[in-house]
Amino acid sequence: MTGRRLSFLMRAGLGLALGAAVAVSTFQEPAGAQSFPTSTDVETYRDTVESVFMEDRGGTTSGLASCVMCHTWQTSVRFSLETPESPAGWTIGQSRRNLDVIGQLINTADPESSRLLQKPLAQNAGGLPHTGGTFWTSTDDPEYGRLLQWIQRLPDEQFIPAPEPEIDFDFFRACVQEVFANPRDGQLPCTRCHSGGMIGFAPAPGRADRWSDEEAQRAYRLISRVITPGNPEQSRFLLKPLHPDGGGAYTHNGPRRWESRDDPEWQMLAGWVRGERVGSSCSS
Repeated sequence: MTGRRLSFLMRAGLGLALGAAVAVSTFQEPAGAQSFPTSTDVETYRDTVESVFMEDRGGTTSGLASCVMCHTWQTSVRFSLETPESPAGWTIGQSRRNLDVIGQLINTADPESSRLLQKPLAQNAGGLPHTGGTFWTSTDDPEYGRLLQWIQRLPDEQFIPAPEPEIDFDFFRACVQEVFANPRDGQLPCTRCHSGGMIGFAPAPGRADRWSDEEAQRAYRLISRVITPGNPEQSRFLLKPLHPDGGGAYTHNGPRRWESRDDPEWQMLAGWVRGERVGSSCSS
C-alpha cells in the first residue's frame, strides 16, 4: 500500500500502527470441506473485492472517501466491515467475516441488482443514492465490471436476498412526518437540520402546517436512503436519533430522541419500516 493510503487511514482514526508487521499464516481448508466459501473463494474475494474497499478515493468528502472510511465504525448498518488489523488490510479470519456481510449486499440470481454494485454507481446509470458519493459514472467502469464478474462467478443460489416489504407512503405522510415536525421537550425538531439537499427527508411544510404532495413525495424518496426495509435495527433513520446505550449509532449531530428501542414512538416507526404499519392511523 502506498504511503498516501497509510496516512489516509491514519487520519481516519482507525488507530492502526504504521510499522506493524502482520504475520498471516496460510489458511488450511479442513479435509473434505467443500462448502462455500473455500479458502480459494476467500482469497479470490480478498483480491477482487476487498481490495476495492481500501482504495484511496482522494479525500473524505462526498464521492471521495474510501469504503473503509465509513463502513468500519458505523454500527449495526447492513454494510459493516471489521476494522482492518493493519494498514495492509484484513486478516484471513476478518475477511471471512466480511464476506458474510457482503453476502447481504449481493444477488447471485440477478447480479446487476446487487446493492454492492448499485450504491457506488451514478443514479443516471441505474445506481442508488449513496451517502459516500459516486465511484462509477457508468457500468463500463473497469472496477464495476470486476465486481460484477466476481458475483456472476459465484454459485447461482449462494446469495439471494429475501423480498423486501413495501414501506407505506400514506403512513409516512400521516404519521412519520408528524414526528419530524414535533420535537420532544428541549430538543430541536428534525426539520431544523434535515429540511434540504440530499438529507432533506424532513422538510418543514412550505405552506402553513401541512406538506404539499410534491414535498411529501420528495421526502419519502429521500428517507429511503436511510432505511433498510424490513430491518429497523439496521436503518440509519432509526439508529441515528437512538441513544448509543440503547443500541443507537455513535454519531448524530442532532439530539437523541429515544433512549431505547422500547420507546413507543421508536416501536411505531420500526413497525412502519418492517412494512407492518400502513394507512393514516398512527395509533397502535
